[in-house]
Amino acid sequence: MFSAEDYTQGWIAYVTGASFLLLFLWLLLRKSAWVTVRHLVLLVAASFLLTPVTAYRDDSHLAPAFFVSLYEGVMVSGADAGFQRGLAPIIAVALFAILFYLLARLLWAVVAARLSNKHSTRKQPNRKDTGATLRGAKLNPKQDLAE
Repeated sequence: MFSAEDYTQGWIAYVTGASFLLLFLWLLLRKSAWVTVRHLVLLVAASFLLTPVTAYRDDSHLAPAFFVSLYEGVMVSGADAGFQRGLAPIIAVALFAILFYLLARLLWAVVAARLSNKHSTRKQPNRKDTGATLRGAKLNPKQDLAE
């Protein structure tokens, strides 16, 4: 068995690699016109890669759920073996991430709508009323064409 320090170093290496994979996925998807789909794909990929589960049933150390599920589904035989021990946490984390994302998007849309309504109903000041002068180039087409 490995020590707690070995698991910590393994997690550091794994999270670094997963972060680079997510960065690469973001670079592939960054020019996509569908922002919500892009965000959802990144959320599902992050939950797939970064969800932890106990490495062994009788051990408290954590391992990536994807690899635990893959190992138990392919290598281990028996009544309790299969993909479900690692797959169930991945699905739960992905569903909660999607739910929170959609709630955040809804909240953002409501706040943005309220702010735009608030600013559109406010009376815009007239420059002549406030005594403000124009800054920048002053165009006088008749004078410019005469020269």
